[in-house]
Amino acid sequence: MQNLIKIYVLSIILFSLTACGGGKTASSTVSGFNTANSITTISSSGNESVQKLTDYTSYSVASIVNCGQGIVTNVKTVSLFGDYDGKVQNKSLSDLNFSGWNHSTNGNIAEWTNLKLTGSSYSFDNNIKANSSCNNLNTIDIVLLKKIADWNHQHSNGFECNILARGHKFGDIENLVFDLKINSAKTKIPSVESLKATYANYVNDSIVDALEDGKVNIGITLGDNTNLNASIIIQLDQKILSDKWVRVTIPMDQLSFYQEINYKHTSKTQADLNNIIINRILIVGETKSGSVLRGKINNWNANVPETFKEMDLSFKKIEFQLK
Repeated sequence: MQNLIKIYVLSIILFSLTACGGGKTASSTVSGFNTANSITTISSSGNESVQKLTDYTSYSVASIVNCGQGIVTNVKTVSLFGDYDGKVQNKSLSDLNFSGWNHSTNGNIAEWTNLKLTGSSYSFDNNIKANSSCNNLNTIDIVLLKKIADWNHQHSNGFECNILARGHKFGDIENLVFDLKINSAKTKIPSVESLKATYANYVNDSIVDALEDGKVNIGITLGDNTNLNASIIIQLDQKILSDKWVRVTIPMDQLSFYQEINYKHTSKTQADLNNIIINRILIVGETKSGSVLRGKINNWNANVPETFKEMDLSFKKIEFQLK
């Protein structure tokens, strides 16, 4: 299980819809912490609870038992998305200040030739739907799309939530918590071996090894309304976790803090952002490193084949745990 999940801090993740169309990403760094005290369980028989899978390097993953049954919340929990009673179904996500984008419907057929699904299948659905795999609670369902080769439209789709009105500062947050499920039906991720074969004429094997592990990667970014951000990439092994509900708990101090101006990053400390109000949270599909191959390919041209990671995910909870 130790290789189930690795953590890669996002060195460069493009934090606006326009930023998703260009720029470069760089290699990630690794940090560590002990998650033994970050997971709680609900002992009441039949109620939703979690069972720790193991401790990981910068975040924890636990399996969810009795998903959606008798959920209990903490007074220091701030829910950005979470249906706790199952009574409000099919509510619009725009009412909760969520929005999304999908570049694959831009009409450029050649750009999206190798997608497994039709372009509209990757769109952010504004309508919340009841999920039968979790006591019919509402979930956000999306197939996140990430390019392997070209940085143009590399974050091909994604979604965000505007939380400025809540007034929470970076320094207020203890943990980020995501309850999610990898859906096997539409998850299509190329293996490292297939990527090496596809790009054998462009890069050596070590470049592919540094870029990708052939697993689900999710990029998470918190940002203010200017250029201050905190980001992380989590990695989940779909061969083990597909079609299972899991809880990912990320301590705030494990994120990478930085200022971004014209795609250039200047590192910041967590203390630098403590008193800055968070404007929004952004969710995208990623590679292991948060990068693409283009920066490593000499004489880039339109004939370089594109490959995609397609990650079918359901989110039942996105929340902050406050200090």
